[in-house]
Amino acid sequence: MREKQPETDDNVRLKPIFGIRPGVYLTVLYSIILVLLFFFLLVYPGIKNPSAFLLVKTEPAGAGIRVNDIYMGVSGAKIPLNGGTYTVEAVMPGFETQSSVCRIPGRIFMSLFFPRLYKIDFSLTTGDPAAVFAQAAFDFASWSFGGEPTVSRQIPLSLSEGAYRIGQSNKKEIGELLTAASRFAVTRAALRDLSRAKILLDNGGLSPSASLIGSVSDILVFLSENYGSSEWLSSLLPPESSSVIRDSQWYKNDFFSGPVILPAPGNHNVRRVEFGELTFLEIPAGTIVGSKERLNVKGFFVCENPVPKSLFETFLNENPQWENDYTDYFEDVIIGLPSDIYYDTQIITGITWFAADAFCKWLTNRLPPSMAGMEIRMPMEIEWEYAALFGIKSMEDPVWEWCLDPFAPLQFITAPAAAVIAAGSPERSLRGRHSFSAESSRASLPPEFSSPFVTLRPVIAEKTAQE
Repeated sequence: MREKQPETDDNVRLKPIFGIRPGVYLTVLYSIILVLLFFFLLVYPGIKNPSAFLLVKTEPAGAGIRVNDIYMGVSGAKIPLNGGTYTVEAVMPGFETQSSVCRIPGRIFMSLFFPRLYKIDFSLTTGDPAAVFAQAAFDFASWSFGGEPTVSRQIPLSLSEGAYRIGQSNKKEIGELLTAASRFAVTRAALRDLSRAKILLDNGGLSPSASLIGSVSDILVFLSENYGSSEWLSSLLPPESSSVIRDSQWYKNDFFSGPVILPAPGNHNVRRVEFGELTFLEIPAGTIVGSKERLNVKGFFVCENPVPKSLFETFLNENPQWENDYTDYFEDVIIGLPSDIYYDTQIITGITWFAADAFCKWLTNRLPPSMAGMEIRMPMEIEWEYAALFGIKSMEDPVWEWCLDPFAPLQFITAPAAAVIAAGSPERSLRGRHSFSAESSRASLPPEFSSPFVTLRPVIAEKTAQE
């Protein structure tokens, strides 16, 4: 007898609702869901936030973008904005600000997937390309003090970016600024940036063209005119390229031990001038024979000893705003000095370059009317070296002395004085003639820094345009 199988029913049967068949109300329900889905995806985002993206392009690129006086990013970035009327500005240091008032409509339909893109183009111009490039040169110099970049610390191509921004410029001062900037090319990254800037300047800020040969020719002339270039270049290039340079005749013939100073003929008896607590020695005019040039140096008076503390304290009493730029912390470090090193504890130390400069200006105002055309200031590096060759004994103390010059590591590269000042440097020069070196030594510090081993030896010289 066959066993009876249990009945199974897997079908689900919907019942009518209010007499409406399932096939009808399900179709209506699915349609409502689809309409709501499309509404919230395609319409609702635009109703809630009828936004658009603003895209501002500038030439040169990299300008800052302000919308209604609020910084929103740089050119090339998409800036989200609600629909409305806005004042859009493109700003870049050294360039004229460009602005535009525009009404940016927002998009409602499909704004989530295809937002409206509103585009504006600006062409920026500058009336002083040299000032723009000088700022780029200063940034280039500042980054050069940080050493070679690493994977975790990259540096910008400041100099070549400046060359791109100014575009075509045949001004002589641009080339002089480039030469001044080259005095900071002490890393491979800086050398690449310098070479790229040279090529961009020769091509009006564009990619290399036929003038590339001329750029290379100029670089070779530049290297040949500055003794010491072969050693500098070989130290920066990879080992394979460096060995080629060191084996070349150029390297063997390229040497320059430093400037030779020739005092002017005549009577070299040193004249002493007393000025309050200070005694100045007259240094006669002479000639500095460099690698490719002869530079005449005017006569000046150099202080026989560094400035005494007592005089600087008088300055602080009359100018208390400079007290924070002076730290009398010599007593904290003198204990650690070797017994054979003599240090005059009565001289001023621990002053910033800015305080030294203010002190010199204060002294200048005290000069007698007979010296109206003179000024008291820090010495230029070459003046310090020139004076040291005259055998001033106190210049052999174990101290560093502030100089007026912006510091550049590659001193053998000559550049016009105006370009050196315009390009500037984040640090100021220090000079000293110490027992561990037969020659004078160079160093540097940021002008806002002080040290217990840094002092000041002013000079009296004819007034110059330098600040």
